[in-house]
Amino acid sequence: MSTNESVLVFMRFVIEKHKDLISSLDQLVQALVGENAQNKVTKAEDALKKSKDLQSAIAKQDTPAWLPSLIQGLHYFVSKSWKQTQLINHLIENIAVIKAHKWAFENSDEKAFDFDSIYEHYKSESRIPELFDEIIKILEDIQSSGEIDSRTMTTALGKVLATLKQNRNGSYFSLNSAWEFLISFLKNYMWSELSKLPMLGSAMEALEKTIKETNEEMFRVHAAIEKEMSNVVESEIKELEGKSTFPFISYDRSGVAINSNIERLTINQKA
Repeated sequence: MSTNESVLVFMRFVIEKHKDLISSLDQLVQALVGENAQNKVTKAEDALKKSKDLQSAIAKQDTPAWLPSLIQGLHYFVSKSWKQTQLINHLIENIAVIKAHKWAFENSDEKAFDFDSIYEHYKSESRIPELFDEIIKILEDIQSSGEIDSRTMTTALGKVLATLKQNRNGSYFSLNSAWEFLISFLKNYMWSELSKLPMLGSAMEALEKTIKETNEEMFRVHAAIEKEMSNVVESEIKELEGKSTFPFISYDRSGVAINSNIERLTINQKA
């Protein structure tokens, strides 16, 4: 079999795996709008298996950005970390892209560095989506608690929630901008105002704990991304070995962007 024939056979194999996944997602959507709870889990498990089958069939550099996040979302639902509405929202946001995806494997020695794939890979393996969802839930509980009598605070909190929801599954820039906006809002406004309301004590403690966990996860993920980017470039361009640097957003262990104007959020800064 010639090289071209081998490539065609492989492409047909991947396309079939993709079609199987789409079919399983269509069945999952039908199950989610039904009443049979066990069938929902069964269809999600099948879609998760089909997703992993597709992922295992292709190289990391050929993996579309939507695949790791789909696998993660299905895993969250099957393991009961996500509610049905969270999975439905994820499918609504991504199903059109998944179905429209076209496979084009380049048989070329000159391939571009795919930095977006590196970012998506490490984000999908992290707890960042899960932690952002938890932060959103806590803020929504605070917003609906009835304890906030400030119209200005309510409006500002609504803007923060809308920003987090829109950007939590977005690009590298979108996610980091949403995070810095949240930290700035907490430090410069929310902590000092809501710490005056005793009834919100448990919610504020839960928020503080989740923020700290996200801080640590953001540091870990960005350190891994930076290291991987350097490794990828230096392995391809030997002249840059030990010299490649990436002046993108980096985080210290407090979750604050290095060189950012935002100071670290600490317990002592809440009041």
